[in-house]
Amino acid sequence: MTQPPNTGAAQYPPAVYAQAVPGDLTSAPPASLLRWFSLTAAAGIVVGVLWWLLAPGGALYGSGADTATWLPRDLVLGTLGLVAGIVVAAILLPQRRRAGSFAKVLAAVVGSAAGSVVAWQIGTLAGALFGHTPDHPASESISFSLRSLGVLALWPAVCSLIVFAVTLVSLLRAGPSHEQ
Repeated sequence: MTQPPNTGAAQYPPAVYAQAVPGDLTSAPPASLLRWFSLTAAAGIVVGVLWWLLAPGGALYGSGADTATWLPRDLVLGTLGLVAGIVVAAILLPQRRRAGSFAKVLAAVVGSAAGSVVAWQIGTLAGALFGHTPDHPASESISFSLRSLGVLALWPAVCSLIVFAVTLVSLLRAGPSHEQ
């Protein structure tokens, strides 16, 4: 086969000097994604039990009848969600250079959102089963519950923001690519 004469113009499309990466090396197996989702969602059970144990009006102190304990109760769940997001991100960060890292991060963040809802429901259920509600409550919703639903967004938000920030910093440190 004869080559056209070199006129000095850029060739389009550019010549490819390497083979394409096979698809099985660039995607994560479905079992791995299911594992990331289910383990982060199941961690919500632990977070929910800890919330009920540590929050005012839970198992260890307070009756929950005082409305001044509602904000600290929500803040305890928020703090536990913050810690859980940091832990999930720390476990997820070594995975970002492996095959299918985007899908793993997405599965972990969605699992973290599910874990937040599980923690809320487990804590509320534990409060209903083992908590003590006064005979004549000031409000029907005096039982152990969550007042600020925005707290549920902390766990997945912290996880995704940490992974994003660390990935961005590592890309900025690597500098521009000089491939032609």
